[in-house]
Amino acid sequence: MSTEHAASTRGAREPLSCSSVLAGSETLYAATMGSGIYSRRLEGEWVRISAPEQEDYTVNRLVLAGETLYACTSEGLISYDGEQWEEEELELPCFQFRAEGGCLYACTSHGLWCSHGAAWGMAAFPDRKVYDILNVPQYLILGCEKGLALYDRFSSAWMEFDLGTGVTSLAIYNGQLIGVSEHGELVVGNPQKGFERFRYKGLFLFSIVVRGQQILLCTDRGLYRLCWLGGRLAMRSVDACGPVTDVDVRGEQMYLATLYEGIRQIDGVPAG
Repeated sequence: MSTEHAASTRGAREPLSCSSVLAGSETLYAATMGSGIYSRRLEGEWVRISAPEQEDYTVNRLVLAGETLYACTSEGLISYDGEQWEEEELELPCFQFRAEGGCLYACTSHGLWCSHGAAWGMAAFPDRKVYDILNVPQYLILGCEKGLALYDRFSSAWMEFDLGTGVTSLAIYNGQLIGVSEHGELVVGNPQKGFERFRYKGLFLFSIVVRGQQILLCTDRGLYRLCWLGGRLAMRSVDACGPVTDVDVRGEQMYLATLYEGIRQIDGVPAG
């Protein structure tokens, strides 16, 4: 189903209390909490592009696949081609979307769904929330409401790891699987000990984001960079600006989605 919408008729104002940010080649997108989705071309003004009925949606993530913008929302997966919105035939709360290897993946409140360009079908774990997905050569890795699940393509079998907490965000760093738990902890894969959970005093981690060679952590006390220091993982502050919910990078500019200051821009992004 499509939603006709003329962006020029919407009010242009600075988006505040943002949940997600996405930097395309020429357009910046921002999802807000309760005020819809906005876009801004280069140095132009912000324009609200979401339809009125979508403004109460909770937007968990914004994803670009080709020229199409996808929004993972509390009401399902929706897409925008620059002119109109389409509601995908997947009306479940959606947390993540990936388009890889000719397949579309959606992480939802009722498992992992996939599509090869036609109808959506259930792929795995309809009995649980799936928050995030990584697609690496040997494995399909899922962050789920009770921990992690790995699909081994060689053995065609799933392995499950109950960590006693949901894993809401995933990344690979120097060959290690790293994630963030729903309790604000860092989850790190250890070849000898399986998976370990680490809590940083005074910090609540929201998500982990990979941009180029940089591993970035969005927290309630700003943005941090994950790095190796003395053979151990360490966090270095990038910007202590209050709660940061998401981050994206375009060229030498870094864009932070914040709870209280809208979209913040940092120029001259340091190398990872």
